[in-house]
Amino acid sequence: MRELAQQTVLSAFIASVGKRTPREAAHDATELCSLARALHRLNEVSCNCGLTPRQEKRMQNLEDKVRSILARAGMALNHFNGDPRGYAVYIDLPDGSYNSFGGREHGYGIG
Repeated sequence: MRELAQQTVLSAFIASVGKRTPREAAHDATELCSLARALHRLNEVSCNCGLTPRQEKRMQNLEDKVRSILARAGMALNHFNGDPRGYAVYIDLPDGSYNSFGGREHGYGIG
């Protein structure tokens, strides 16, 4: 249920920026959540036993996909988090909303 709520919030903010239609915004939000989950799983593997070169390349490709989706949606990436105890991706929302203990500086976490 938490994931659906995150997708809804992201979709609304992506649509509010005005570069994407509501349908495209919903697709972008779904894809961002999926990519963030994959990055989170790789963060767990990295913490437990380290990443293989193939997994490192996959992580880089996932981060590049996140950047491209955010760029076409008109959103800004705050940072990627490598710690599996938190969200994998943090973005800056237009209204400055945040959902973590880091406050406004850390942005809105997706994961």
